[in-house]
Amino acid sequence: MGIMESISKGFGITKKSMGLVFLLFVFGLIFNILNVLLAPPVPDSTQGPSPALIGVMGLFVLLSIYFQGGSMAYVRDAVKGQTAGLGSFLSGGGKYYIKVLFLGLAVSLIVGVFVLLAALAGAFLQDKPFISVPLMILCAAFGVYFAVLLFLSPYAIVADEKGVGTALKLSIKLVKKNILKLLGISGLLVLIGFGIGLLLGGVLAGISIGIKDEKISQLVFSFPSSFVNSFLGVFVTAAFMNFYLSLPDRNNI
Repeated sequence: MGIMESISKGFGITKKSMGLVFLLFVFGLIFNILNVLLAPPVPDSTQGPSPALIGVMGLFVLLSIYFQGGSMAYVRDAVKGQTAGLGSFLSGGGKYYIKVLFLGLAVSLIVGVFVLLAALAGAFLQDKPFISVPLMILCAAFGVYFAVLLFLSPYAIVADEKGVGTALKLSIKLVKKNILKLLGISGLLVLIGFGIGLLLGGVLAGISIGIKDEKISQLVFSFPSSFVNSFLGVFVTAAFMNFYLSLPDRNNI
């Protein structure tokens, strides 16, 4: 499947999946509102996040894993032409929760190693920038490279029922074979997201002008931003799910 075809089919699936978009919208909106309400006052820059905000963010992370698995299962069924509904979402969220959780930990650990190496290079060689700076850049580049290689891992878990280790290995091989198409799809999605981000920035500016109270303006802005983020989230997932399922050799690796 080509770049434009993946984008086009992803958009078509998203338009047919407004139930999922709405579900993600409600989820994102609730946590955006809680984040605004529990955030410390802006003038008090010395005040850290409250225990309540930390708890909310921790809960958000844990629930996000469920929503990721459920969303991908929903989109997978939609791409395959099967009945995609709340049942797909609920069963997928529970079925893939542990795998997606451990996959996230594994990817974070792998990328974190390179981040740590970069930090150590900067700390121990700070008096030798001609050595530390290239080393830090090199470590960062390797971290980004491995993050890209592992990008298709969750799709392997949800679409092909792979285990975490197998999904990581399969993603590396598939990404290497299809790197240019994946970068093309990613680039177009980034451009689309950037354009929508500019529009949202204009909306926020208009809300800020019309509503002087910063907290109230943030609460109002939570509605359009949450919807856009939900729509884009499903769009991105659908575009890459279409691409992944079109790879003829994914079951031969």
